[in-house]
Amino acid sequence: MTSDLKDFFSLIGKAKKEKEDEFQSLVGDLDIDSMFNQVKVSVAEDKKKKEKEERQVKALESWLFAEPKEEIIVEKKQDDYEELKKEIGSKKKPNKPAVEEIKEDEVVEEEIEEDTIDHALKILDTIKSKEEVREQTNDPEILKIRRELEYLKNLVNMQGGGGEVRLEFLDDVDRDTALVNGKYLQYNSSTKTFVGADASGGGGGGGIAGISTTGTSFFNHLDVSGISTFAGNVSIGGTLTYDDVTNVDSIGIVTARSGVYFGSPVVSAIESNSATTTTTSQTSIDSFSASEYRSAKYQVQITRGSSYQVTEISVVHDGSDSYGTEYATIKTGSSLASFSTDISEGNVRLLATPSSSSSTVFKFTKTSIVV
Repeated sequence: MTSDLKDFFSLIGKAKKEKEDEFQSLVGDLDIDSMFNQVKVSVAEDKKKKEKEERQVKALESWLFAEPKEEIIVEKKQDDYEELKKEIGSKKKPNKPAVEEIKEDEVVEEEIEEDTIDHALKILDTIKSKEEVREQTNDPEILKIRRELEYLKNLVNMQGGGGEVRLEFLDDVDRDTALVNGKYLQYNSSTKTFVGADASGGGGGGGIAGISTTGTSFFNHLDVSGISTFAGNVSIGGTLTYDDVTNVDSIGIVTARSGVYFGSPVVSAIESNSATTTTTSQTSIDSFSASEYRSAKYQVQITRGSSYQVTEISVVHDGSDSYGTEYATIKTGSSLASFSTDISEGNVRLLATPSSSSSTVFKFTKTSIVV
């Protein structure tokens, strides 16, 4: 049994020796301390290289984002470029054993890279600090660019306003007087600007293609050729002309002071009026031109105190005599008036005979049809 154990341990020792020999053949004579020293040196060199790169990046950013002292035009640096090219080409790799050659090549390449970047930064810094400018005025490309810039400058001047879309910021608008509540723009020929003016007494004539306002607008004459929207009150002191209007759409009340006329030429008209009597004598409460209108229909409302009457009257004439009929009469008490018609001085008249001398008010609408 002792002999067997001895053989067993002998085999183990032999196998261990073979593994050590195999490892030694692969690694060779290796100095652990030397290996760690090389790693330490490599780490230090990497750190130094990284710090160098960071300084170069900061220098490049400083050059890129620095404010120029005066107008700067970059000149061609052909000589510097050729010098840099020669310097890079002059760096040769030495002939060394394989391991040392690789290490030396890395150092040389690093030195070339660092020297090249530093030299480039020096060139950029020289360009940045240059203040004197030499412009090649005979260069066709430069002449072309100058002509295009001059054309754009003239085009902007002719357009005016610099592309501004807000009225208040236009060059020919006086903001101090125009930006006042209740004012409107008025042209001042002496200053060649638009100034703010009072609404009363202003306005003037002119064609307006479209108006939108939220306040009260005053016009002596308004000729609207487009769509106009008024959110406030509109007061027209002159003439409001509608050309080729096929529809009038009103949300609220439409008030006509003298009448509404239909057709072009006019075929019929609707008018309203009122009259007050204080006598029982026959009185003309309305009339229309016999040469202009052939017939008329009245709806009459009569008021005397707390008594009321409503009636309808139709009138027609032949140029010499007029004829009328009263119908659809409704009253709250006794009759307040009776009616007749005649022609006087070329006008057809509606005559009322009140039943009392007390104040009697006649209000009526009339629809007339032309001759």
